[in-house]
Amino acid sequence: MKSLLLATDLSSRSERALLRAASLVRQFDCPWFILHVVDSDQPQLRVELEVEQIRRDLEARLGEFTERAGRAPEIWVEAGDPAPRIAECARWGDIDLLVMGVHRRNALRDVFVGTTLERVVRTCEKPVLVVNREPESSYRDLVLALDLSPTSARAVRAAKALGLMDGARCRAVHAFEPFAKVMLMNAGIATPALDDHLTGEERNARLNLMAFLDEQGLLALVGEQRVEEGLPMTVLRRVMADSPPDLLVLGTRGMGGIKRVLIGSVADAALREFECDILAVPPGRD
Repeated sequence: MKSLLLATDLSSRSERALLRAASLVRQFDCPWFILHVVDSDQPQLRVELEVEQIRRDLEARLGEFTERAGRAPEIWVEAGDPAPRIAECARWGDIDLLVMGVHRRNALRDVFVGTTLERVVRTCEKPVLVVNREPESSYRDLVLALDLSPTSARAVRAAKALGLMDGARCRAVHAFEPFAKVMLMNAGIATPALDDHLTGEERNARLNLMAFLDEQGLLALVGEQRVEEGLPMTVLRRVMADSPPDLLVLGTRGMGGIKRVLIGSVADAALREFECDILAVPPGRD
Protein backbone atom coordinates (compact mmCIF):
# COMPACT_ATOMS: atom_id res chain seq x y z
CA MET A 1 0.00 0.00 0.00
CA LYS A 2 1.49 3.32 -1.09
CA SER A 3 -1.06 5.82 0.24
CA LEU A 4 -4.56 6.02 1.70
CA LEU A 5 -7.34 8.53 2.19
CA LEU A 6 -9.63 8.59 5.21
CA ALA A 7 -13.01 10.22 4.49
CA THR A 8 -14.64 11.20 7.77
CA ASP A 9 -18.01 12.70 8.71
CA LEU A 10 -16.58 13.43 12.20
CA SER A 11 -19.01 11.01 13.85
CA SER A 12 -18.17 8.28 16.37
CA ARG A 13 -18.56 5.80 13.50
CA SER A 14 -15.79 7.58 11.63
CA GLU A 15 -13.54 7.39 14.69
CA ARG A 16 -13.31 3.62 14.20
CA ALA A 17 -12.32 4.24 10.59
CA LEU A 18 -9.68 6.72 11.79
CA LEU A 19 -8.17 4.12 14.11
CA ARG A 20 -8.04 1.53 11.30
CA ALA A 21 -6.55 4.03 8.85
CA ALA A 22 -3.86 4.99 11.36
CA SER A 23 -3.12 1.31 12.01
CA LEU A 24 -2.70 0.66 8.27
CA VAL A 25 -0.43 3.69 7.90
CA ARG A 26 1.75 2.43 10.73
CA GLN A 27 1.74 -1.10 9.23
CA PHE A 28 2.66 -0.02 5.70
CA ASP A 29 4.49 3.24 6.51
CA CYS A 30 2.62 5.11 3.78
CA PRO A 31 1.46 8.72 3.34
CA TRP A 32 -2.13 9.42 4.31
CA PHE A 33 -4.78 12.09 3.99
CA ILE A 34 -7.82 12.97 6.07
CA LEU A 35 -10.79 14.40 4.16
CA HIS A 36 -14.03 15.95 5.35
CA VAL A 37 -16.61 17.25 2.88
CA VAL A 38 -18.99 19.97 4.04
CA ASP A 39 -22.35 19.60 2.33
CA SER A 40 -22.73 22.61 0.04
CA ASP A 41 -26.53 22.34 0.01
CA GLN A 42 -26.86 25.19 2.54
CA PRO A 43 -26.21 28.96 2.60
CA GLN A 44 -22.77 29.87 1.21
CA LEU A 45 -21.68 31.82 4.29
CA ARG A 46 -22.52 28.88 6.52
CA VAL A 47 -20.55 26.56 4.23
CA GLU A 48 -17.48 28.81 4.38
CA LEU A 49 -17.64 29.13 8.17
CA GLU A 50 -18.08 25.40 8.58
CA VAL A 51 -15.12 24.64 6.29
CA GLU A 52 -12.82 26.90 8.30
CA GLN A 53 -14.04 25.64 11.68
CA ILE A 54 -13.62 21.98 10.75
CA ARG A 55 -10.20 22.65 9.27
CA ARG A 56 -9.11 24.23 12.58
CA ASP A 57 -10.61 21.35 14.57
CA LEU A 58 -8.81 18.70 12.50
CA GLU A 59 -5.51 20.59 12.53
CA ALA A 60 -5.80 20.85 16.33
CA ARG A 61 -5.77 17.02 16.43
CA LEU A 62 -2.75 16.72 14.14
CA GLY A 63 -0.50 15.63 17.02
CA GLU A 64 -2.95 12.86 17.97
CA PHE A 65 -3.20 11.65 14.36
CA THR A 66 0.57 11.64 13.99
CA GLU A 67 1.12 9.72 17.22
CA ARG A 68 -1.39 7.03 16.25
CA ALA A 69 -0.08 6.51 12.72
CA GLY A 70 3.61 7.23 13.13
CA ARG A 71 3.47 9.99 10.52
CA ALA A 72 1.43 13.15 10.01
CA PRO A 73 -1.55 13.19 7.66
CA GLU A 74 -2.40 15.92 5.18
CA ILE A 75 -5.74 17.55 6.06
CA TRP A 76 -8.29 18.26 3.33
CA VAL A 77 -11.59 20.05 3.98
CA GLU A 78 -13.76 20.49 0.90
CA ALA A 79 -17.27 21.72 0.09
CA GLY A 80 -19.70 19.93 -2.23
CA ASP A 81 -22.04 16.97 -2.51
CA PRO A 82 -20.24 14.52 -0.17
CA ALA A 83 -20.40 11.29 -2.20
CA PRO A 84 -19.18 12.56 -5.60
CA ARG A 85 -16.70 14.91 -3.92
CA ILE A 86 -15.14 12.07 -1.93
CA ALA A 87 -14.87 9.95 -5.08
CA GLU A 88 -13.33 12.88 -6.95
CA CYS A 89 -10.75 13.53 -4.23
CA ALA A 90 -9.82 9.84 -4.19
CA ARG A 91 -9.28 10.00 -7.94
CA TRP A 92 -7.15 13.13 -8.21
CA GLY A 93 -5.34 12.38 -4.95
CA ASP A 94 -3.85 9.24 -6.58
CA ILE A 95 -4.43 7.11 -3.48
CA ASP A 96 -4.50 3.31 -3.29
CA LEU A 97 -7.25 2.90 -0.70
CA LEU A 98 -10.21 4.93 0.52
CA VAL A 99 -11.18 4.28 4.16
CA MET A 100 -14.65 5.13 5.45
CA GLY A 101 -16.94 4.35 8.36
CA VAL A 102 -20.63 3.49 8.10
CA HIS A 103 -22.99 6.44 7.67
CA ARG A 104 -26.35 7.55 8.94
CA ARG A 105 -29.31 6.20 7.01
CA ASN A 106 -32.43 7.79 5.57
CA ALA A 107 -34.79 4.87 4.90
CA LEU A 108 -36.77 6.22 1.92
CA ARG A 109 -33.92 8.10 0.28
CA ASP A 110 -31.52 5.16 0.68
CA VAL A 111 -33.82 2.81 -1.24
CA PHE A 112 -33.24 4.77 -4.45
CA VAL A 113 -30.01 6.67 -3.79
CA GLY A 114 -28.17 4.87 -1.01
CA THR A 115 -26.12 6.21 1.88
CA THR A 116 -23.11 8.40 1.18
CA LEU A 117 -20.97 5.30 1.67
CA GLU A 118 -22.96 3.22 -0.83
CA ARG A 119 -22.91 6.04 -3.39
CA VAL A 120 -19.14 6.33 -3.03
CA VAL A 121 -18.70 2.57 -3.49
CA ARG A 122 -20.74 2.72 -6.70
CA THR A 123 -18.91 5.73 -8.18
CA CYS A 124 -15.36 5.62 -6.82
CA GLU A 125 -12.66 3.98 -8.93
CA LYS A 126 -10.58 3.07 -5.87
CA PRO A 127 -10.99 0.18 -3.42
CA VAL A 128 -13.09 1.27 -0.45
CA LEU A 129 -12.42 -0.15 3.02
CA VAL A 130 -15.58 0.07 5.11
CA VAL A 131 -14.75 -0.04 8.82
CA ASN A 132 -17.42 -1.36 11.16
CA ARG A 133 -15.31 -2.45 14.11
CA GLU A 134 -12.68 -0.82 16.26
CA PRO A 135 -9.37 -2.40 15.23
CA GLU A 136 -7.60 -4.68 17.66
CA SER A 137 -4.84 -5.84 15.29
CA SER A 138 -4.04 -6.14 11.61
CA TYR A 139 -6.44 -8.22 9.52
CA ARG A 140 -5.82 -11.90 10.26
CA ASP A 141 -8.83 -13.65 8.70
CA LEU A 142 -10.16 -12.73 5.26
CA VAL A 143 -13.12 -14.10 3.34
CA LEU A 144 -13.00 -13.63 -0.43
CA ALA A 145 -16.53 -13.64 -1.89
CA LEU A 146 -16.03 -14.87 -5.45
CA ASP A 147 -18.44 -15.24 -8.36
CA LEU A 148 -15.48 -15.96 -10.70
CA SER A 149 -16.23 -12.85 -12.79
CA PRO A 150 -13.77 -10.11 -13.85
CA THR A 151 -15.27 -8.10 -10.98
CA SER A 152 -14.15 -10.76 -8.48
CA ALA A 153 -10.76 -10.97 -10.14
CA ARG A 154 -10.28 -7.23 -9.73
CA ALA A 155 -11.30 -7.44 -6.07
CA VAL A 156 -8.82 -10.17 -5.13
CA ARG A 157 -6.06 -8.49 -7.13
CA ALA A 158 -6.69 -5.31 -5.17
CA ALA A 159 -6.62 -7.08 -1.79
CA LYS A 160 -3.37 -8.79 -2.73
CA ALA A 161 -1.75 -5.63 -4.13
CA LEU A 162 -2.70 -3.66 -1.01
CA GLY A 163 -0.90 -6.23 1.16
CA LEU A 164 -4.04 -7.08 3.13
CA MET A 165 -3.63 -10.81 2.43
CA ASP A 166 -0.04 -10.99 3.66
CA GLY A 167 0.22 -13.32 6.66
CA ALA A 168 -3.56 -13.66 6.97
CA ARG A 169 -5.83 -16.69 6.84
CA CYS A 170 -7.64 -16.42 3.49
CA ARG A 171 -10.88 -18.26 2.72
CA ALA A 172 -12.57 -18.33 -0.68
CA VAL A 173 -16.37 -18.59 -0.78
CA HIS A 174 -18.23 -19.38 -3.99
CA ALA A 175 -22.00 -19.83 -4.35
CA PHE A 176 -23.40 -21.79 -7.26
CA GLU A 177 -26.93 -22.41 -8.52
CA PRO A 178 -27.49 -25.67 -10.44
CA PHE A 179 -28.81 -24.62 -13.83
CA ALA A 180 -31.19 -27.55 -14.38
CA LYS A 181 -32.29 -28.22 -10.77
CA VAL A 182 -35.72 -26.58 -11.00
CA MET A 183 -36.46 -28.18 -14.38
CA LEU A 184 -35.51 -31.62 -13.09
CA MET A 185 -37.63 -31.20 -9.98
CA ASN A 186 -40.63 -30.00 -12.00
CA ALA A 187 -40.20 -32.94 -14.35
CA GLY A 188 -40.46 -35.36 -11.42
CA ILE A 189 -36.95 -36.78 -11.91
CA ALA A 190 -36.09 -39.43 -9.32
CA THR A 191 -34.10 -38.26 -6.29
CA PRO A 192 -30.95 -40.30 -7.12
CA ALA A 193 -30.71 -38.67 -10.56
CA LEU A 194 -31.25 -35.25 -9.03
CA ASP A 195 -28.54 -35.93 -6.43
CA ASP A 196 -26.15 -37.00 -9.19
CA HIS A 197 -26.85 -33.76 -11.03
CA LEU A 198 -26.18 -31.65 -7.92
CA THR A 199 -22.99 -33.57 -7.16
CA GLY A 200 -21.75 -32.97 -10.68
CA GLU A 201 -22.61 -29.26 -10.52
CA GLU A 202 -20.77 -28.89 -7.19
CA ARG A 203 -17.72 -30.70 -8.59
CA ASN A 204 -17.68 -28.37 -11.60
CA ALA A 205 -18.04 -25.35 -9.33
CA ARG A 206 -15.06 -26.48 -7.24
CA LEU A 207 -12.94 -27.04 -10.35
CA ASN A 208 -13.91 -23.64 -11.69
CA LEU A 209 -13.02 -21.99 -8.38
CA MET A 210 -9.61 -23.68 -8.30
CA ALA A 211 -8.94 -22.61 -11.89
CA PHE A 212 -9.93 -19.03 -11.00
CA LEU A 213 -7.63 -18.93 -7.96
CA ASP A 214 -4.79 -20.42 -9.99
CA GLU A 215 -5.28 -17.81 -12.70
CA GLN A 216 -5.11 -15.04 -10.09
CA GLY A 217 -2.00 -16.57 -8.46
CA LEU A 218 -3.85 -17.22 -5.20
CA LEU A 219 -3.89 -20.99 -4.80
CA ALA A 220 -0.98 -20.90 -2.35
CA LEU A 221 -2.57 -18.07 -0.33
CA VAL A 222 -6.11 -19.41 -0.02
CA GLY A 223 -6.14 -22.17 2.57
CA GLU A 224 -9.87 -22.93 2.49
CA GLN A 225 -12.26 -23.14 -0.44
CA ARG A 226 -15.95 -23.20 0.46
CA VAL A 227 -18.35 -24.02 -2.38
CA GLU A 228 -22.07 -24.17 -1.60
CA GLU A 229 -25.34 -24.24 -3.48
CA GLY A 230 -27.48 -21.15 -3.03
CA LEU A 231 -27.76 -17.45 -3.69
CA PRO A 232 -24.60 -15.44 -2.91
CA MET A 233 -26.06 -13.61 0.09
CA THR A 234 -27.57 -16.82 1.48
CA VAL A 235 -24.19 -18.55 1.35
CA LEU A 236 -22.39 -15.51 2.79
CA ARG A 237 -24.85 -15.40 5.69
CA ARG A 238 -23.97 -19.01 6.50
CA VAL A 239 -20.27 -18.17 6.46
CA MET A 240 -20.79 -15.16 8.72
CA ALA A 241 -22.82 -17.25 11.14
CA ASP A 242 -20.31 -20.11 11.20
CA SER A 243 -17.06 -18.17 11.37
CA PRO A 244 -17.14 -14.40 10.81
CA PRO A 245 -13.92 -12.96 9.35
CA ASP A 246 -12.06 -9.77 10.19
CA LEU A 247 -12.46 -8.62 6.60
CA LEU A 248 -14.83 -9.52 3.75
CA VAL A 249 -13.48 -8.85 0.25
CA LEU A 250 -15.92 -8.45 -2.63
CA GLY A 251 -16.27 -6.75 -5.98
CA THR A 252 -19.08 -4.36 -6.93
CA ARG A 253 -20.75 -3.71 -10.25
CA GLY A 254 -21.52 -0.02 -9.86
CA MET A 255 -25.29 -0.29 -10.43
CA GLY A 256 -27.38 2.71 -9.46
CA GLY A 257 -30.93 4.06 -9.34
CA ILE A 258 -33.86 1.92 -10.45
CA LYS A 259 -31.62 -0.85 -11.78
CA ARG A 260 -30.09 -1.32 -8.32
CA VAL A 261 -33.54 -1.32 -6.67
CA LEU A 262 -34.98 -3.92 -9.07
CA ILE A 263 -31.98 -6.24 -9.40
CA GLY A 264 -30.42 -5.75 -6.01
CA SER A 265 -26.75 -5.77 -5.14
CA VAL A 266 -24.77 -8.24 -3.06
CA ALA A 267 -22.40 -5.42 -2.12
CA ASP A 268 -25.23 -3.15 -0.92
CA ALA A 269 -26.76 -6.01 1.07
CA ALA A 270 -23.41 -6.88 2.63
CA LEU A 271 -22.70 -3.25 3.55
CA ARG A 272 -26.08 -2.96 5.24
CA GLU A 273 -26.09 -6.33 6.98
CA PHE A 274 -22.64 -7.61 7.95
CA GLU A 275 -20.77 -6.28 10.97
CA CYS A 276 -17.24 -7.17 9.88
CA ASP A 277 -15.04 -4.74 7.92
CA ILE A 278 -15.56 -4.90 4.16
CA LEU A 279 -13.19 -4.19 1.27
CA ALA A 280 -15.48 -3.23 -1.63
CA VAL A 281 -13.68 -2.95 -4.96
CA PRO A 282 -15.60 -1.06 -7.67
CA PRO A 283 -15.18 -1.83 -11.38
CA GLY A 284 -12.93 1.21 -11.86
CA ARG A 285 -10.51 1.44 -14.75
CA ASP A 286 -7.57 -0.91 -15.15
